[in-house]
Amino acid sequence: MDERPTEPPPRLPATRPAAPGGEPPPGDEPRPRAGRGPTPPKRGFDRRRFVRTPRAAAGAGLAAAFLLLWPFSGFSWIPLLVGFAALLVVRILRFDGLLRGWDLPLAGLVVVIGLMWSTSPWAWALAAAIGVLIAGLARLPDWRLAAVGAVACLIAGTGYGLSLHRTDEQIRTELSQSNDRQRAMVGESRPDLVLPAMLKALSTDSRITFCRILRDEAEAAVMAATGTPSCEAAAGELHRRMAGATYDARALPAPVATPSGWEVNACDTPWAQAASALLGKVSVFRTAPDVQRFAVSGFGPCP
Repeated sequence: MDERPTEPPPRLPATRPAAPGGEPPPGDEPRPRAGRGPTPPKRGFDRRRFVRTPRAAAGAGLAAAFLLLWPFSGFSWIPLLVGFAALLVVRILRFDGLLRGWDLPLAGLVVVIGLMWSTSPWAWALAAAIGVLIAGLARLPDWRLAAVGAVACLIAGTGYGLSLHRTDEQIRTELSQSNDRQRAMVGESRPDLVLPAMLKALSTDSRITFCRILRDEAEAAVMAATGTPSCEAAAGELHRRMAGATYDARALPAPVATPSGWEVNACDTPWAQAASALLGKVSVFRTAPDVQRFAVSGFGPCP
């Protein structure tokens, strides 16, 4: 029996023939090879992950303004109480439904307005500049708004620093003027009452009353004569030295007019005996042109 060579089985075509109509059969779409497909775009910073709604954006801005302005107001709690009261009024009157969830941002706006009322315009400008800077940082890599915010912060910060320096200088000046004005109201109503008031204060150990009659130069002279660190201590030392001394207020010497005011020769009084002859002459002046008050400006030695 002859062996016949076996024929190989027919091979399938590499591609399935097209179906009638020219369309490829389903399931034959080319598949992209792994690692060679188009690269997906990189996901940048999405600010919507932090502020998803306009209310959230408004709340974030108000919170930033509050955190900036609150220290400038001296950490005052009054704006916070006013904002809480406004929120209560809205809730009690049932306006929260009408506002559609904007009641909390409205209360925050009231708080920020209260803080602005207690701060300066330069603080407002600095708060706005920082808000712009934060908004610009949220839009990165688009850096243009962030650059505008940084420049605005630099300008507003410089202006705020200068205004704060001027405010401090103005406060010091006003405080000094106020102190001078208040001190000008302290004294005796007539020049001839100054020496009796000094002796009475020392004899009764009224140290504060004695020191209020003296001015800075007179206080320094009394402290140097008694070797004490303060005017009150000097008054206590003079009270000790005057123990047992007597005087007649009606027999005390009268003041004599001088170009700078008046002068009282107290060299023969208990004052010179206690304070020494170097302070025997008492110089009296008028505290202010529009005030009828007289005090001690200094001392002079006895002849």
